[in-house]
Amino acid sequence: MEIVEQKHNENGPACCEAIGTEPVAVRVSFEGNIGVGKSTILKLLQSHPRLQGRKTEVLQEPIWEWQNVKGTGLNMLDAFYKDPKRYAYLFQSFVFTTRFLQQNTAAKESTAALLLMERSVLTDRCVFVKTCTEQGYFNSLESAAYDAWYDGVVSTLPGVVPHAFVYLRADPSVCYDRLKTRGRSEEAGVSLEYLQSLHSKHEKWFIDSAFKGAGNGNWGGKSQAGYFFTHSNVPSVIKGRPVFVVDCSYSLEFGKLSEEVDRVVEEIVDFLLDIPKRLQQALEGPHTHSLELPRAVT
Repeated sequence: MEIVEQKHNENGPACCEAIGTEPVAVRVSFEGNIGVGKSTILKLLQSHPRLQGRKTEVLQEPIWEWQNVKGTGLNMLDAFYKDPKRYAYLFQSFVFTTRFLQQNTAAKESTAALLLMERSVLTDRCVFVKTCTEQGYFNSLESAAYDAWYDGVVSTLPGVVPHAFVYLRADPSVCYDRLKTRGRSEEAGVSLEYLQSLHSKHEKWFIDSAFKGAGNGNWGGKSQAGYFFTHSNVPSVIKGRPVFVVDCSYSLEFGKLSEEVDRVVEEIVDFLLDIPKRLQQALEGPHTHSLELPRAVT
């Protein structure tokens, strides 16, 4: 793994120093509300012609592990939705563990140039745990315990931290309709109010906590590619990382692609192939955190 660490120069922009032996996969986390279309977009990208020759690997969220814990038939996802106050801490801790193990293993073993992940370990805390705490599903002891171990685990293994983020954005009512259409049995009791709360956390994280960098125009349409995390609302480990905000309010029915979907997928591909350059821009900005040097994807 090769780490690029920023060095400051009083007389000019920061320069980079490479530490280590080899570059790593470009890790991109696809974020968004329940039902926004993450799985569908990732399937489209996995088969996209422009990514076929670039060793692209997709990590779907390990829902199957939550639905059948260690092959016991016990469904933790269902237990959480039926009794969130009782099972929230257990469920969110298990979600973090399964996601962490999946993504950390891929970061160490994958030979891909692009590693596209459905959500990240940052999502667990910035969106879902915050929502559980606000709605009273976590008590004060559980919140303190989660924070106590979370920081230590994430800080010791930077391989689980994404290089960049794609935020798939849609109104909660659109997500609610899609959720009902797909008919996942565990989600039968998910309320629009819950999705609205998750949406507000995503907005605070990806819209309120980022700025549009100078000289970074958007890729056209309603999507915005020129964003970087800068605000104190986000964890320090991702400050300076690029963010692509994508409008997903259109139909995402897999197999019935519209011109709008085609256009947005092309915009995402453009962004993915441009990430190494954007990371270099981040290194030249006022940020002090180490960044790994990703493998070339062009």
